[in-house]
Order: sequence, then structure tokens, then C-alpha cells
Amino acid sequence: MTRYAWLSTVFLLAACDSGTEAPSLSAGGSGGSVGGGARSTPGSFQLSCAAPELGSPVLRLLNRSEFTRTIQDIFPEVSHQWSSTLPTDPLSAYGFDNDSGNVVGPQLAQALLDTASAVAAAVTGPALATLLPCSESSPDRACAEQFVTRYGRRLFRRALTQAERDRYLTYFDGAVKKADFKTALKWLTVGLIQSPNAVYRSELGTIKGQVRQLGTHELATELAYTYTGTTPSEALLAQAEQETALDAATLAKMLLASEGGKSTLQHFFASYLNYPRVASIERAGIAQWGAVRGPMIEETRHFIDQIVIQNGGGLKELLTSPSSNPSRELAAYYGFAAPPTDNASTPRSSGQGIGLLAQGSVLASRAQPNGSSPTQRGLLVFSRFLCNPKPTPPANVPGIPNPMLGRTTTRQRYEAQHATVEPCGSCHRLFDPIGFGFEQFDEGGRYRKSDGGLAINTVSNVPTSAGPPLFEFQDQESLARGLAEQPVVYQCFAAYLSTYAFGTDGSCLAASRVADLQSGKLGIADYYASLAAEPHFTRRSLR
Repeated sequence: MTRYAWLSTVFLLAACDSGTEAPSLSAGGSGGSVGGGARSTPGSFQLSCAAPELGSPVLRLLNRSEFTRTIQDIFPEVSHQWSSTLPTDPLSAYGFDNDSGNVVGPQLAQALLDTASAVAAAVTGPALATLLPCSESSPDRACAEQFVTRYGRRLFRRALTQAERDRYLTYFDGAVKKADFKTALKWLTVGLIQSPNAVYRSELGTIKGQVRQLGTHELATELAYTYTGTTPSEALLAQAEQETALDAATLAKMLLASEGGKSTLQHFFASYLNYPRVASIERAGIAQWGAVRGPMIEETRHFIDQIVIQNGGGLKELLTSPSSNPSRELAAYYGFAAPPTDNASTPRSSGQGIGLLAQGSVLASRAQPNGSSPTQRGLLVFSRFLCNPKPTPPANVPGIPNPMLGRTTTRQRYEAQHATVEPCGSCHRLFDPIGFGFEQFDEGGRYRKSDGGLAINTVSNVPTSAGPPLFEFQDQESLARGLAEQPVVYQCFAAYLSTYAFGTDGSCLAASRVADLQSGKLGIADYYASLAAEPHFTRRSLR
């Protein structure tokens, strides 16, 4: 049988699975990845909510990381014997790779087939004797049925219906007549792996009155992927089978405390701030740059781990911490005192920045190649901490003049350009003033006392679209402390967290505990875990 005949047969087998409302594998757009398909457009969050709401029922496509970790967890015996051809996930307007609107297009369908084929070849190789002992003693239909029952359950995150088992075994019967046991089992495995029941996770629920109630299998799946980034463990799956209800809030805290849970939180921050992109940025004017940009990423990861995960800190602590976690080499680059060991918590130099917004990775990834960027740094706060939608730049925007050492500061050049050239000024007046607070940090994220020998002016304010500024500040430190006092900052951060968790920016899905996040009653990790107690986590609207 040719490759494309196999492809057609396996697609048909996958698409005909019963017991689900899954879409066809070829539905949607071109599908660049497991996250392929239409993307959301930027918009303002609704930050003030009277009460939590329910979102729509949905089938959520696994992203590349979730798919890969799922297969590794189900078939750990062959985890290093196959490779994925799934492309990088496109990002939603909010920077996340798990948007609930994703669908499978032709490109992704092919990548799924190729990856599933690689996994199936490994599964039916030498490891098969361990994965399916009966394949050595009695390689027959009953043995294949054992495989379908055991691994189909893990891949579908629920037991297969009798009709589903019969369909896969009927396919096996036909295939084994044309080949042999291992070949037939290989293509049966391909069909299981790329089934809509495997690559999508159901959050559809069952209609009960005026809502849809998620079943225990759906809830176990939602808990696992939201709080560990992978498929439910055997223990969690068994619990979903044995119990009529799950204590989602308790399970969420337990799962978040695992290594997978810690990685899930770290992935949120990496997506939210996009600080790892510093690794791909060049800074020709900084001799040490190649040696420090990688350690900057590790510094930020360890800083987040220290404040959020180990200490259970909240957003205020994250914004205003006077310490950081550089390597010894990176500390020397910044001019800090050497930490006792690489990435140990160490005090920052007094007056040279505080908190998350003074991290070298955050600052250096938002700068020009030859200088700082008040616009990029101001936009970070404007959009990610104040939840304002980024304006679309007009065509043919003039560039900022190159630095003129000893003649004008960066701030003076930006103020002159954006105050006098329209339509630039009408937008830049909303975020450039915020960015001026970061002017004591150069394009490499280091503190500087002057800009080309000229005095730096960081006194500024956080503008509003109308009326007086939100607050005024003197420098980066007073900017960070001022942000930590603003209710809108906590509402905005909570909106990003819930968007990451739920895969949608639907308004007011997580309104219950925002006040506790703001007051410090809940740290960031505990607030993220508390999302499992929101009505939307266990129920959906009728449509």
C-alpha cells in the first residue's frame, strides 16, 4: 500500500471515531502547527467584572509542547526513539501558544501523520515486547485488543466505547491480512495518535439545565493540561473513572506543586514577557554580549522561581523585589556583588533598579541595537501591565535619528521626534513617558549613570487617555512601586493569567479572587491554582 493510501485510510479511521463532537482533521485554515488556524485579534480586556461568567464549550487542540509531552508520558519506553515534525505554534494576540480557537489544517495534518508514524515505528520496534508482552507470546487479535484498550484509553484520556474498539480492531483485521502483526499494529497506533479524540481535548460537557457540566474525564484532562502541561497521569485518570466528582481546587494546588506545574508557570511568564527572545538579539557594541545573553534568561527564570514558586510571592513582590538571581559572570557584567553561587538570590546594587522590570533579559529584549528604547519599554507596561491595546502604527513611520553622543540624550531625541511629527505624537504620548523611567538602563540591560556623557532625566508619569496621569515617578524604582499600588495592574495581570489558563480572552471568566491577588492574600501561584474553583473551570454556557 502506498504512503498516501495509508494516509487516506488512517485519516478515515481517525475521523470516524464515535462518542465525540470533534471536527474533521482537515477542518480550518492552512494549519501551520498544532496551534495552526485562525488567530484572535488584539483588544482590551474587560477588567472590572461584577461576577464570574461562563465561557463557551470548546474543543482545545493540543499545542506542540502538550502533544510531545503527552506522547512521551504515555510511551516513556521510546521517548528518545522518535522525533517530532510539528512546526512552531503561532502565537495569539496575547503572546500565548494555546489558543482555544486552533484547528488542524492540511499542513498540520501531514505533520501529525509524520510524527505519529515515527512514534508508531518506535512503539512497534524492540520496545514492543515491554509495552505489549503478548506480542511475543501470542501476536493476534486479542493481543491487539489489549493494546487498543490500554493505550487508546491513555491517548483519548477516557475508555474507548465498544464501537470505537470494534472499529480499530476491524481495521487491524484488514491490515494484518495484507502485512503482519507489527505492521498492522503500527498503523493502528498511527490512527489512535492522530485521532481527533487524542489531538483535541474536550471541554464540551453535558447539558444539565441551563449549563453544560464537564464530566470527570474532561475535568481531569483540563486540570492536567492547565496545571502540568501534559496528559492526566494514570492515577488522575483512574480517579476520574472511579469518582462521580473531582475536587478541582485541591487537585489544582497539588498538580501546580509538581515539576510540571512549575514549568507551566514559567512558560506563562516566558510567553507573557517574551524575555527569552534576548537569546537571538545581537548587541555589536557590547563585547561580553555573547557570553551574557543566555545567562540573562536563566537569571529571570531563577528570579521568578525564587519569588513566585519558592516564596509564594505576589505581583507586588515580583515588581518590587530588591534582589535578583544572576550568575557570577552576569553579576560582574551588571556591576553587582558576586552571588555565593550561580543564580543564588543576591541584593541588587542600591538605586540601580528593582523587580521584574529591571531584569536584564526584559530590558535588553526591548531596546534598539545601538541604544535604549523608551517606546518598546513603555509599550511593555502600557500593554502587559495596564492592558491597553497596542495602536497600529501608520504606514511610513519615520525612524528615530541615530544617537548623537554628547549632543542629545535618547529621551531628547524621542521627545523631539514624537512631539513634532504627527500622527506619531497622538499615540506615543501614551507610552513613551512610561519608557523614560527606564532610561538609566542601556541596550544591554545594564545600569548607566549617563547617556553618552549627558545627564539622564527619568522623571515622568504614567499617562491616561484623558485627564491627569495615573501617577508620577522619579525613576524605574518609583515606577515599579507605583505600578504595584494600582488596582488596574492586578486586574490586568489576572486577565493575562486566566487567558493563558483558559485559552480564551472571554470577559470575566476569572473574577472571583482578583481582590485577593491585589491585597496579597493570594500569591501568584495560589491565584493561578484558584482558577480551578471558578465556575468556568467546571461548567460552560449552552453555546
